[in-house]
Amino acid sequence: MAGRIPRHFIDDLIARTDIVDVIDSRVRLKKTGKNYSACCPFHNEKSPSFTVAPDKQFYYCFGCGAKGNVISFLMEYDNLEFVDAIEELADINGVAVEREDVANPAKERQQIAQTKQDFEVMSQAAEFYQQQLNQAPAKVAEYVQLRGLSAEIIEQFQIGYAPDEWDSLLKNYGQSRQSATQLADLGMLIEKDGKAGFYDRFRDRLMFPILDRRGKCIAFGGRVIGDGTPKYLNSPETRIFHKGRELYGLYQARNANRGLSRLLVVEGYMDVVALFQAGVTYAVASLGTATTTDHIKLMLRATSEIVCCYDGDQAGRAAAWRTLENALPSLVDGIQIKFVFLPDGEDPDSYIKQHGKTKFEQLIDNAQDFVSFFYQELYRKIGQSEGEFARSKLSQLAQPLIEQMPNSEYKHAINDTLSVKLKREIKHNRQDKIADAKAKQAKYTASTSRKVTPVRLAVALLLEQPHLIKHLANMSDEQLKSLAQMDEAGMDFLVELLLFCRGQQQCSAAQILEHWRGTDKEKIVSQLMMWEHHVQAENIEVVFLDAIEKLLSLFVSKRKAMLQTKAKMNLISAEEKQEYLALLKIK
Repeated sequence: MAGRIPRHFIDDLIARTDIVDVIDSRVRLKKTGKNYSACCPFHNEKSPSFTVAPDKQFYYCFGCGAKGNVISFLMEYDNLEFVDAIEELADINGVAVEREDVANPAKERQQIAQTKQDFEVMSQAAEFYQQQLNQAPAKVAEYVQLRGLSAEIIEQFQIGYAPDEWDSLLKNYGQSRQSATQLADLGMLIEKDGKAGFYDRFRDRLMFPILDRRGKCIAFGGRVIGDGTPKYLNSPETRIFHKGRELYGLYQARNANRGLSRLLVVEGYMDVVALFQAGVTYAVASLGTATTTDHIKLMLRATSEIVCCYDGDQAGRAAAWRTLENALPSLVDGIQIKFVFLPDGEDPDSYIKQHGKTKFEQLIDNAQDFVSFFYQELYRKIGQSEGEFARSKLSQLAQPLIEQMPNSEYKHAINDTLSVKLKREIKHNRQDKIADAKAKQAKYTASTSRKVTPVRLAVALLLEQPHLIKHLANMSDEQLKSLAQMDEAGMDFLVELLLFCRGQQQCSAAQILEHWRGTDKEKIVSQLMMWEHHVQAENIEVVFLDAIEKLLSLFVSKRKAMLQTKAKMNLISAEEKQEYLALLKIK
């Protein structure tokens, strides 16, 4: 198992990276004053509200609220996990990712090298199949023409052809036992019984490379030419491919859309490609498996609306229900999951060719909402039952599913509907709503409060210029920590920030943000990094020291008052009396 990535390595990676260069390579930036701006890549807009601050190495969108450092951007824009974003950033800077707590460092390095080599081998296989498509028999060209695939779409999806031979890939890339074994490990070859050699897994098939979120080929789907079986053959699970965590077409969909307002889940590779060619560039397909919980989470990192498109037969509805069950834990506020079923005998490919993009998207726009489909399918399960038995059965089926859902508007809507159908109040429903409303109001109040206080001002200025900590060199760590005893909003965080900046020489705002990633303080840091404090650059030092002086003065006043009260009650200790006398001398 890979070791943890050391904090110092992450900080160094952020320090050596210019966020402007990374973002500009993906989103064209324009210089506006000391910052850069662009139309936000995370939502559709006509006028720029996306700002990149090079001095803070931070981005923020005033439209949708997207914000963060260079790691956050790679995670959100390239749809990467945290570790993947670190690896991508290390690759950009030409350095190897450091690891700690590795029991076997040599084995760790070997695994990293193995993964890199696996990607190279799969890339070679993809290129080989693309070359073979250009040299394929006439029947393949006829099939491609019949499916209406253009040269542009073939190139965009890197579609190829596996020759009708048992050893075409083997002859070209598996000549040594080692290379053949690696291809077999990656699912491209199959070892003969008795280890007497290998043969190609894919033969006489149109080949669809499956790309991960970084655009690296990790597997293939092969569509048979003609009437052979199976119709689709997929790569098996390998060390770099886990079908329950990947979606065909997601990489292309993200590249084709600045901000994915919607993702459409369909069943086949050809459906994705045909829709894309027709202008519906937001379709993805699960890889020969049901849409899993991991698939749902993956899509919700890219969009807030998922529409699942299935055949209207029993199998299609069963697949939709499995998707619904897997989506239950992810149903938080602000997202939508819908379902649409095509007429009998139709699939997305045939429907859009016959009816056109406009009519197809009208069908998608009118998709059935989650709550409606939820109860529709439960009533299908109940059948023709009526009366109290039907209500009891409905409750038995619905309650275990509802319990899997987080507290959200979805849960309230399903509970309310169940309450009406059962003609009784669902226990705790009202309490859940009240608690949710209070939480939302508190969240709104916190986010809209922008009162200028010495604490908020000191934090904002320190985030902008962490080197200001050097002006407090005369204060010890213990003296700084004592300030946290003040009953003053945000004082404990200011003290934490002061101590962090003191311990991290030459740190930047982006590194500070990274330090608190995933904690309740991350939002505070993000908000104050973009807060307009209106302090001129040449006055920042003076204003910061003035804010600290006010806080120290307030601390002294409160401390004196507390000690004075204890003295009047004859509860003051000898040490506290000496402290009180010393404080009285401070003007």
